[in-house]
Amino acid sequence: MDNKPITSYASLISEYAFIAYFFIFSFFPFSADIFKLLCLLTVIGCWTARMLSEKKVLFMKTALNIPILSFLLWSLIASFQSVSIQYSLGTIFHDYLTYFILFFCMVNTIQSQEQIKRIVKAMLITCGLVCAYGLYGYYTGIAIREERLVATFEYHSRIAKYISLVLPIAVCLFFYYKNRVSRLYVSILIFVCSFSLILTMNRTSWVAILVTMFFIGFAAQKRYLIFILFGMCTLGVFILPSKIITQVKTIAQVNKFFTSEEILGDRLLCWKASIAIVKDHPVLGIGPGKRNFRDVYQQYAEKIRNTEKQQKNETVGQSQETKVKRKTRIKGIERLSHPHNVFLHLLVESGIPGLLTFLWLFTTVFYTAIRSWRLSRSEYEKALLMGVVASLISIFSHGLTDSFWKKPDALFLWYIIGIVFVVIHNTSKLQTNESVRK
Repeated sequence: MDNKPITSYASLISEYAFIAYFFIFSFFPFSADIFKLLCLLTVIGCWTARMLSEKKVLFMKTALNIPILSFLLWSLIASFQSVSIQYSLGTIFHDYLTYFILFFCMVNTIQSQEQIKRIVKAMLITCGLVCAYGLYGYYTGIAIREERLVATFEYHSRIAKYISLVLPIAVCLFFYYKNRVSRLYVSILIFVCSFSLILTMNRTSWVAILVTMFFIGFAAQKRYLIFILFGMCTLGVFILPSKIITQVKTIAQVNKFFTSEEILGDRLLCWKASIAIVKDHPVLGIGPGKRNFRDVYQQYAEKIRNTEKQQKNETVGQSQETKVKRKTRIKGIERLSHPHNVFLHLLVESGIPGLLTFLWLFTTVFYTAIRSWRLSRSEYEKALLMGVVASLISIFSHGLTDSFWKKPDALFLWYIIGIVFVVIHNTSKLQTNESVRK
């Protein structure tokens, strides 16, 4: 019996399911769970159908298999010493496993470069539609929060990270396309995404994209891109609203980063409390899960805040207005669910070994993506892989003042990582076939 039709249909259905999954998560990141589950079950079903039809276990060997397993094992160990074992295990099975299942399903069901092209095109179009909706919602008031664009994500930082992941890929593919119509469409996409990113007023994203554009300019040998970027920044000073310019100016106040709460807000207290937590729980952490962090952090933050407040009271008298402001700030702090730094996030949740396995995992991702980009002979793959490396640089730049190790941020990240390893597998398969023919 010929199993090729079953394999082809399974791969095609899986492709459509991945496209639908990305679309649903982009427009409904915090709802529509039943549709997300259906998409995930569909790709798992397609993977299973392939194994049944070919009568063998299909589990591709990748450079990430052992790091992923190590990270999951240590997370499980940390969970059993958690302040809430049940909640930590729930985080691992509902969040972490979803990231890795998404990755393994993609590398084991998507089979061709044409499928990757369609998936990437759908991803870019979806991002463009989300940003277009965001711009409409910004000026009509339906997609705005605290005067910042949030689009479909409820929080400005979430939409900013989403755009920062996709925008570098669009910029790199712009250089790949030679057709004027294709370049026009990608140019419109880049403009809509860039303008949306500005309206999020997320300073971390602005810096991340600036760093990313420098990387692309040098890596693609398009150094004029850097001059264009500087020109646009200079022009923006004269045409952008004053509140955005004020936000931009705070980025340059490096000397105040670790002394002024006006720049970093609650992050200063958050980092101090997180470091204190790590000192008390250096090996196993407090267990995965934002609820664990929220509860433990509240105790440490209040202790640190009270100590600092007492020290200030000894030297400077306080007005009633200042006291009210500080009380309000404490209430806001209590709602924080992560340390606003991805490395502190892993340290707090699963200790030093947890951070080391995380670094091992993503060092492997970086190394593999960069190596494949440099060795690729296909122009499309070269542009795509360069864009993915730029996206990884962007998201880790975000990780210095925020955490991307949570839904939906991590899901979008693993979606892109899955694309990288499908490209690598297809390239390896083509090279093997060519060597056999010779």
